[in-house]
Amino acid sequence: MFKLKPILFYFLLLFTASCSSNKLSGSWEFIDIYEGEIRNTDTLKTKTNNSRYGTGILTFNQNKTFSSMGNSGTYQIDNNLLKMKYNGDEKVTPMKISKVSKDDLLLFSMAGSPKTWFYKKVKERENKK
Repeated sequence: MFKLKPILFYFLLLFTASCSSNKLSGSWEFIDIYEGEIRNTDTLKTKTNNSRYGTGILTFNQNKTFSSMGNSGTYQIDNNLLKMKYNGDEKVTPMKISKVSKDDLLLFSMAGSPKTWFYKKVKERENKK
C-alpha cells in the first residue's frame, strides 16, 4: 500500500525550507548596525545608507552561496539561524534572522556584543523597451 502521509510530510518540510531560503535570495544593501536585537523595521523604513560603517551589498544565491564586499562563502538556514562560512575560514558565523521580508532583512549577531544588522532589498531594474 502506498503511504501518502510520510511523502506529504517530507514534501512540506522541503517546501518550507525552500521558501525561507528563497526569501533570503537576492542582493541586500547594508544600511546600518544597531545595538541589541531589533525585530521590527517600522522605525527603520525611512533610513538610508549613511552608516559610519560604510556601504556594501550582501548577495545570497539560491545555490546556498553568498558574496559580500569581495568575500564569498556558503550558507545554511536552520530554524531562523543563518550559518555563514566564508571561503578560507574554518569558523562559521551564526546570525539569527530576526526578520526577512520582500523589502527588509534584520540579522542579529550573537557573537561579541549583540547587534542587529539592517539591510534593504536591492530592487531589480526592469528592462524597458
